[in-house]
Amino acid sequence: MQLLNKLYIKFYFLVFALYAFMNKGVAYTYLVEALLGIGVLLLFLNRKQVEIIVEKKALIVLFFILLTTLYIFFGVFKYSIADTIRDSLVFEYGCFALIFYFFKAEKDFIWDLLILIYKWIPLVILSNFLITNFFTSLQTLSLFGNIPLLLYKNGDKSVHLLISTIFLFLFSDQFSKRWLFINFFLILLDMLILLSYTRSGSVAYFIGIICFFLFNKGTIVNPALKSIIKYAPLLLIVIIGIFASIQIQADDQGRVVGFGQIKDNLSSIVDSDIDGNLGANKVWRLIWWAKIVNESFSPPYFFTGKGLGMSLAGADQQSTDENVRSPHNYNLTIMARYGVIVFSVWLYWLVLLFKPLFSRRLMGKTLAITCMLLAFIINASFDVYLEGPMGAFPFWTFVGLLFITEDQSLSPTNS
Repeated sequence: MQLLNKLYIKFYFLVFALYAFMNKGVAYTYLVEALLGIGVLLLFLNRKQVEIIVEKKALIVLFFILLTTLYIFFGVFKYSIADTIRDSLVFEYGCFALIFYFFKAEKDFIWDLLILIYKWIPLVILSNFLITNFFTSLQTLSLFGNIPLLLYKNGDKSVHLLISTIFLFLFSDQFSKRWLFINFFLILLDMLILLSYTRSGSVAYFIGIICFFLFNKGTIVNPALKSIIKYAPLLLIVIIGIFASIQIQADDQGRVVGFGQIKDNLSSIVDSDIDGNLGANKVWRLIWWAKIVNESFSPPYFFTGKGLGMSLAGADQQSTDENVRSPHNYNLTIMARYGVIVFSVWLYWLVLLFKPLFSRRLMGKTLAITCMLLAFIINASFDVYLEGPMGAFPFWTFVGLLFITEDQSLSPTNS
């Protein structure tokens, strides 16, 4: 059994790296779903060794999982099994947090693998941008589910870039000076590019990194990093020059790389009239969200929601596309499918998760993970993110890592 457990954790991070590097292009490999099923089976086979986490956040996650299992039972009698199971993953991906906690004895190995993966993320993000824009023959290359292999959602890039940035500061002693310089340069360039493409991802990145610096009680810039940061003004001049020289066609939403696009994106957050496409996208979401809130507080859906299996877009007549199943807001997905009571429990879980951050009670790895999770939640509030494996898999993995880190900090040997 020990050999099987070790093979699983290695396979876990192989899949994690694949999704972190490839994103939506590999979503239809169903590797995450296979990993989830194998992980639940392992918990069953190791049931005598499984330790129950007697902690509110973990118990609430378990409640969400069990409740969703009940919703599946009722959903399959009204809708297709495939659609019901797909929608159930809104919470069933939370099993990864409990699976991950089971491997808490491997925490040092886990951190080493995460550092290695996120050491490469800045280069992966830039490479993806360059290949998809300058090698057009590869744009339609697909291997799984007719999804372009290089399709990487920009909001997802921003969250992974935030994690890389935090790791750069938190574990700078584990980077060579060359890698510190390369990653510092790439992170600045990547962030400028992403500012042109994603509003939610940009907000998630900056709030996450501001919280990490603002609430950090210790020193997070060591001498090696200081020697790099002192060249930041010169690096910015070079990066701005590179950024300004980029000439590419607009994407499907009409966005192009440039300072003008960044200005429009930032302005459109508070001003719907700044740009036709940006404003229309914002208004479309607000109308749908208002409809969900209004219906959820009505008698038919207040306690149980609309359940699993239906396309919320089709039900709310926002779209006839069955692939648009969620309202680009994870919180409202929960309200629409589960009702106001479960939505309130979800909000309580978020309070438990983030209250220590804003109460300035966190430090080190616990602070870092909480800031990362905040970025996940912000991005998920404006995109279909935690409903699918590209966002949910890393999110619940870091929730599990938070449980491990909190457990470690509370143990007698670490008090």
